[in-house]
Amino acid sequence: MKTLYQFAIVRFLPFAETGEFANIGIVLCAPAGSIFAFQLVSEHAERAPRFFPQINEALFPLTIKALTEELNKIQQLAEQQKAPEVFAAFQQLTQPSEELIRYSSLRSVLTAAQPDELLAQLVSQLVP
Repeated sequence: MKTLYQFAIVRFLPFAETGEFANIGIVLCAPAGSIFAFQLVSEHAERAPRFFPQINEALFPLTIKALTEELNKIQQLAEQQKAPEVFAAFQQLTQPSEELIRYSSLRSVLTAAQPDELLAQLVSQLVP
């Protein structure tokens, strides 16, 4: 059976004035189910710091750590909520903002893959 998922690319954007960003992960939700999942690069990943050599070396690891904690909390809450509430939280999370972490527009995929499989596939395609 196939499931409809919506996902957004997680982006690290340390300098809003330039608009440059590095893709650092994926957040995923099944609107018809209580599924919320995510995968981020490691806090030790070199890609974003290489992209932005002028940032403080502690900024990226601290950002990944804080974001992981926030997304873990959302994931734990999702396990206790009904599908509409989970999807509403997902939509709220991915709303445009003026923060260090931003999300792409929502994208949809219909697949028979399990959430972890889909996350791995999306990360390999969209988060080099």
